[in-house]
Amino acid sequence: MLYLNDGEIAFDGPDGMHANRICEDLIRRGEIQPLIVVAIANGPGSQRYIDYSPWPAPYYQPNGGGDFYLQAIRDTLKLEIDRRYRTLRDPSNTAIAGFSLGGLISVYAGYAYDSTFGKVAGFSPSYGWSNFHSYVQNRGRPRLLLRFYQDTGYPDDTWIYAMERIALDQGFRPGVDFMSVVAPGGQHSADAVEHRLPTMLKFLFPP
Repeated sequence: MLYLNDGEIAFDGPDGMHANRICEDLIRRGEIQPLIVVAIANGPGSQRYIDYSPWPAPYYQPNGGGDFYLQAIRDTLKLEIDRRYRTLRDPSNTAIAGFSLGGLISVYAGYAYDSTFGKVAGFSPSYGWSNFHSYVQNRGRPRLLLRFYQDTGYPDDTWIYAMERIALDQGFRPGVDFMSVVAPGGQHSADAVEHRLPTMLKFLFPP
């Protein structure tokens, strides 16, 4: 099960990541295990900033509702998905991923809600959010966070190297339970993320 933030860019369309086609191709070729993707569209206006920020910070948009957002997924959406479909419900089979702020809240979910999300992926994650690195460092490695993927473009995308150092210090092992990808020429856009989506899927959901 993969919960994908920014659901409006997850599937087909002019700005889409074509996640459905990519998953179907990889499953058909036996490169990933079969999975269900739940694409969650962000709300209108400033709602994206509210939902995808882990705590309030003095930025120009209303923000800081990330815990409410993740609790709604855990306590309402996931329960309904599990009721309707034949899912593997444990953290080791439940992932959350997203792009930019969606990547930030996904990585936060792995640290704050590892009893629900045992695999996380941050595409060009906005780690610059107020004191986020300090939170992750002080929190320590969550016991049930089994796989952690992050990526960025180079040279003009997000800075992920500090998070890489923290993860390695916490005992994550590159290529085993941690993957940090830098894509030369990659931009901060859904188009760039689409090219990195198969790498993430193969790492989080190996056959």
